[in-house]
Amino acid sequence: MRPVSHTLIEHIRAPIEEVFAALTDPSRLERWLPGCSAVLGDGPLAKGARLRAQFGSRMAELNIVDYRPPNTFGWVELGQRNGWKTFFKLDPASGATAVTIREVWTPTSIFGWVRGRFFQKRDVHRHLKQILHNLRALLTS
Repeated sequence: MRPVSHTLIEHIRAPIEEVFAALTDPSRLERWLPGCSAVLGDGPLAKGARLRAQFGSRMAELNIVDYRPPNTFGWVELGQRNGWKTFFKLDPASGATAVTIREVWTPTSIFGWVRGRFFQKRDVHRHLKQILHNLRALLTS
């Protein structure tokens, strides 16, 4: 099956190092990730590390699959949204940082693709906008 992906690119008026630090600090992740109420991690964040994130009554495991400071960060979710991938790409842009967020989901069947494409349980574009809004607020507070 072909992956279904959603991408959003916006600018945040903060240096790339500060944006990357906010994205990758487990103690601040719950402040910018919508619906997240708590994050637990084992040791420093790096490629291969795992975080456990609480979303209401749902617990998800985030397996870090991309970690290259200060430009890229990404995870694969294990749990209820098994296989969803979230990637962040940061680029310096004249006094700001261009933030590209991409979410990718690969359905396991044609029924799954139809259900995910036409009967989504959440508005992915709104979710990505909320991430950037929360991140912007975190960095300007």
